[in-house]
Amino acid sequence: MLADPSVPPETKEKLRLIGEIKSFGEREMGLKASNNYTRFYDTEGRPITWLVSACRKDRFEAYTWWFPIVGRVSYKGFFRRQDALDLALDLIGQGYDVNLTSAAAYSTLGYFSDPVLSTMLDYPEEHLVSLILHELTHGTIYLPGGTDFNEVMASFVGWQGALEFARFRYGPDSPQLKRVKQALEYEERRDARARELFAKLQGLYTSDLAPAAKIERRDQVAGVRVNNAAILMQRRYGRYDQFRAVFDKAGGSWKAFFEAVRDVRLSE
Repeated sequence: MLADPSVPPETKEKLRLIGEIKSFGEREMGLKASNNYTRFYDTEGRPITWLVSACRKDRFEAYTWWFPIVGRVSYKGFFRRQDALDLALDLIGQGYDVNLTSAAAYSTLGYFSDPVLSTMLDYPEEHLVSLILHELTHGTIYLPGGTDFNEVMASFVGWQGALEFARFRYGPDSPQLKRVKQALEYEERRDARARELFAKLQGLYTSDLAPAAKIERRDQVAGVRVNNAAILMQRRYGRYDQFRAVFDKAGGSWKAFFEAVRDVRLSE
């Protein structure tokens, strides 16, 4: 790709950037070295994978699937949208709240070499850095069956790493670092709204009301149309503060952070 004169210069620039991100993550952060993101796959503008998650309507109880190696997880991925849609419709028919969304990337946890996807190149740099570091984290530390732990941790590592990468590459007063901070602030505001919504509904769901009454009242209590699966999906990638506390206690040392991180127990 880099040697091909027909490849646009801006594409080559993004590919070189991904190489820098990967090297930074492995060298400065201690992420596991691998062959990930050394090859390229053109998705022809289509999402590479589709994710389905589901949850009970009357409480925050996620529908789960069990797989070898990764254990029990609360979402299921498909390469064909129709397959994901078929499962989503089946779960809706069973009475679940369902969330169907595309994903920018996925990790095979080091068992295979994950490629650079053409859709990644459309991301703003700050989101691209966070994404690459997020996925590399899954290949470094992964708790079987610990979906929320894995995703929350990888999200924190991705954004904290993006801050450090921008500071390292561009400097502490750079506009690039400012954009990373703004993007992270936006994500944290989304996280705060999801937490507030979760807390309101959790009070309703843990009450003595009958399940049908809880479902009838939930939109009124929340002030918005409720989809429990979508709320849990947002929580699955937020709550950075618990891992930030571990990182700060580790004095900003990634080695110490990864040694201590398995002791984190996510709170409600």
